[in-house]
Amino acid sequence: MKNKKLFILSIVGVLMLVSIVVATSYAYFVANVSGNKDTNNVVVTNGVMALEYKDGDEINLANAVPGNSVTKTFTVKNTGNVATNYTIYFSELSNKFVDKTDLVYTLTSSDGGKSIAQTQVPSKNDAMVSNYAIEAGKTHTYTLTITFLNKDENQNDNQGVSFSTKVTINETKEYVEPTRFEMLGKTIESYEVATDDPDNNIRYTGANPNNYVYFNCSDYSNQSDSTCEKWRIIGVFKNMTKEDGFKEDLVKIIRDDSLGNIAWDSNRVNDWSKASLKTTLNGDYYNGTYATGAFKNDSTRNAIESVVWNLGGSSTFMDVTASMFYERERGTTVYSGRPTTWTGKISLMYMSDYGYATSGNSTTDRATCLSKALYKWFSASDCYSDDYLYKSGSTQWTLVTAGSITGVVVRSTGFVDGSSYSVDNRSVAVRPAAYLKSSISLSSVGDGTSNSPYQLKVG
Repeated sequence: MKNKKLFILSIVGVLMLVSIVVATSYAYFVANVSGNKDTNNVVVTNGVMALEYKDGDEINLANAVPGNSVTKTFTVKNTGNVATNYTIYFSELSNKFVDKTDLVYTLTSSDGGKSIAQTQVPSKNDAMVSNYAIEAGKTHTYTLTITFLNKDENQNDNQGVSFSTKVTINETKEYVEPTRFEMLGKTIESYEVATDDPDNNIRYTGANPNNYVYFNCSDYSNQSDSTCEKWRIIGVFKNMTKEDGFKEDLVKIIRDDSLGNIAWDSNRVNDWSKASLKTTLNGDYYNGTYATGAFKNDSTRNAIESVVWNLGGSSTFMDVTASMFYERERGTTVYSGRPTTWTGKISLMYMSDYGYATSGNSTTDRATCLSKALYKWFSASDCYSDDYLYKSGSTQWTLVTAGSITGVVVRSTGFVDGSSYSVDNRSVAVRPAAYLKSSISLSSVGDGTSNSPYQLKVG
């Protein structure tokens, strides 16, 4: 065989990772990962977990020779006050070995973790340790060893091949493949999306998913917090009708911060096609002359698609779930004489957008949240606190109406209210929402976190 080449092996976390230990703190029930610049995909059922890599966090194997072996050490710690279970698994695994039996791993622990005897490295994503218990305050130290076996036979078929993987933890008893979906010309892999609304649209869920994107930038060639605003990607919506009558799958975004508190309609008429807020958003705000956060240039304006927005209302709200809002928004129940659709560029989120954005948590799961009327979320903090569209301390307008003068809002306490806010109320926050043109694409920069939002190819 040729001269020995280096066998480079290191541990990778949930997404693109750095090799230094960065201490990060998150809310209860969300894991902290040292050495990983994002932790949203590392979730446990109870307590707070910490996963720390001792000397780097990337696994990439290329041009190894038989007999090479590398070990890496990491710890799993339950820093919470209750016991929990965890799963350690390979994710995003790429095993190009021709003879898969040549590559094996062992996992050992001497302080209560689960040891795994020599096992063939899988050819696809799989669990190493499944649903393993750890008591509050305890730490399990692991040593992972991956070996290219020397079989004393011709193994030339595995020369020059590659192997890569990521290693992470999750609370699930079995490894769950992350959802892969196409968004703005880029394949996105995420555990933080759901496709369970009636049209199977792809939606981000959770308290803080990796769905940040820079938008309304003064300089799209130099995107940063100082040149752009942070928006959130609500999801990919199927068969959206455009102004020209054609249909496409389009990405919907919403401004992360509000423009301030503004009346929905200063004349107290809840007809969006004539509303003063509609005129402001698609007039001064869109044209760049509005006092707060107006669009900065044509590059931003030209990135937005003009689409048909449904204006269906709801005659009730105290008994309406997310799926019921979704159907009513697309229905024909409106106050006498009001239109059921409006075509334009800038509007507001739907109430169903808010409802479907929850992930729930281990106490009240997503299915339970979606089965509850959104009005009753006032007694289900797990539903609204694990919903990135919720803003503590801020009541928000939606596009949904009730009766002749009322708007349906998301209250600052997390529940839906369709009776207390007439549309001329000036104490309700406005977060513009829009659909991006399908010609807009994502660059290779950014991972969707708040510290590194996705970047659009605009202009």
